[in-house]
Order: sequence, then C-alpha cells, then structure tokens
Amino acid sequence: MENSISKFFGEESWLTYLVIIVASILLGLALRWLIFTFLKLGNQRKPTILKQQLLKHLKTPAKFLLPILFIYGFLLYLKLIPLWHKVVEALIIINFSWIVIASLNAVEEIVKQKFSIDTNHKTKDRKVLTQLRFIKSISIIIIITLACAAILWNFPAAKKLGTTILTSAGVIGIIVGVAAQKSIANLITGFQIAFTQPIKIDDEVVIEGEFGEVEDITLTYVVIKIWDKRRLVLPLSYFNDKPFVNWTFNSADVIGTVFLYVDYTFPVKELRAKLLDILKSNPLWDKKEANLLVTNSDVQSMELRAAFSAKNASDTWDLRCQIREELIDFIKKSYPNFLPQLRKMEMKKN
Repeated sequence: MENSISKFFGEESWLTYLVIIVASILLGLALRWLIFTFLKLGNQRKPTILKQQLLKHLKTPAKFLLPILFIYGFLLYLKLIPLWHKVVEALIIINFSWIVIASLNAVEEIVKQKFSIDTNHKTKDRKVLTQLRFIKSISIIIIITLACAAILWNFPAAKKLGTTILTSAGVIGIIVGVAAQKSIANLITGFQIAFTQPIKIDDEVVIEGEFGEVEDITLTYVVIKIWDKRRLVLPLSYFNDKPFVNWTFNSADVIGTVFLYVDYTFPVKELRAKLLDILKSNPLWDKKEANLLVTNSDVQSMELRAAFSAKNASDTWDLRCQIREELIDFIKKSYPNFLPQLRKMEMKKN
C-alpha cells in the first residue's frame, strides 16, 4: 500500500507530504492571523472605512490563500509530479479571484457609506451607485470567466479540448446567438440604463399603475419595491419598450396636487387662506410651492386645484392625503351648503 502511494506522489514518502501539507496549512493560518491582528490594531488606533471593509470582506478568503501558497512553494521545492502543481495552481487562481471579488464588494460598501444614502439623497449620488452596481456585476462576470479560462489553459488536456471546441464554434455560436437574443438585448439595455440612467437606485417611480422605489438593478432585471412592500420585477428591456413615470429623475422634490369640486358660489379666497394655514403647520411642506387655483368648471361645479411641494415623493404622497382630508373637513364644517349641487334646467313650454 505504501509503495503504491509513494509511486503516486513521487519519490518521497506519503507521510512526508502529509506533514508538509499540515505544516503549510498551520503556517499559512498563523501568518494570516498575524497580518489581520496588526490590521485590527491599526484600525482600533485610527479607524477608517477602508480598513473596516477590508477586514470584513477579506477575512474568509485570506484563510485559504496563504496556506495554499505555502503548499505550492513546498511542492515546487520537492519537485512533485507536475499534475499536483497544476491542481494547486488552479486553487490559487480560484482563491485569488475570490479575493478580487471580495475587494469589489468592499469598494462598493465604501462608496455607499461615503454617499450616505437616505431619504434625502441627491440625484448625482444615485447615479454613481447605479453605475457602480452595474460595473461591479460586469466585473464579477469577467473575473469568473478569466479565472475559468486560466484554469483550463493550465491543463494540456483542456487545451486540446479547447481546440476541438473552436473548430465547431461557428455553428455553436449561431445557435447560442439565436437562443440568447433576449439576454444579449438585456445586457445592452443594462449598459444604456447604467450610463444614460432613465432610472437609478432609489428612484421613486410609477410603473404598471404601481408606485414604488427602485430597489435593485441587475444585469437582467430591475426590482421595484412597491409601497406595500411587494416587489415588482421587470426585465431591463421593459424600460426601453414602455413608458413609465420617474418622480425623481432630476431631483427628489415633487409637486403634489389635490382636486376638489365645489359649487359656483363657494368663496375660493377663504379656502386658499385655509390651505396656507394648514401647510404652515405641517412639517412635510418644504415651504417652496403653495397655491390654489380654479382649473376647470362644468354645468354643475367648478374644479379647484391645491398644489404644494415636498422634499420627496413619499412626503408628497402623505401630504396630499393630509391636505385632502383637512380641506374636505373644512368645507363640510364651514361651508356645507357650497358643495356641488344638481341644478334643474327649467324648460319653457311652447
């Protein structure tokens, strides 16, 4: 048994390799612990967002990288069978790719904290986050693709397989291209959305009759968080093909309106003064816009439009509901006889 194992590994005893592997793992973990201990101490003395995020995201992948590197170094020194070198090299490529992806996640968190996204976020902040999210997704796909290519290229057998595949790539490419038309269209649309930005992360929109907030933009779909906490998931191509309302396209502040219908004899000036009184005592009003106008009329009533502004769409919605309720209550209590009336038309008899 020992002879067969020795032949499989090489000239050295299998126990030698076992000791080397265990020693490499312990040495790598010890060095990793030492490095991260110094980083933690440095962060405690002078904390920064960069140090915090690197410690958080690189903690797990670093557990594997250093032990694998030590194992690879020892195997090169012992001149082991080349196949084992290739296997360990593949593990190094996988782990290094993992570290790069973790670093991208750390950068994303740093940018998020820098912009401090909240209900009062600025349009330029949301533009940067949307572009960052899309670029990160594309980067992850590229990293994984390059890692897989590097691993396959490292094995001679895979090179031959690649040559065989390339000979039939023309036919396969046509088939894949036809089958993936929608996916490719979504990817192109994703680039357009990321840089032309008809929608951005945290935009407040009305789509398919639903009011909600753009929660996430991926490479293939957009997630809209509706006001009642449901999620509306739409393909990226939807935003090229169909119209939608973006309440925060250039800025977050929005004009809210309330329509009321009263009799022709109603004192409009009294209601206009009441609207201003209500707005002055309401913290949701941003004190920029406030007016009440007669915007239409018919044979039975006249239409009044109360308009006012708020700092974002959510506050505008709440303010509309409150203003509507208080104005209707004011009319019922102060002018109950001035609600729309049905007037009968007298017909002259011939």
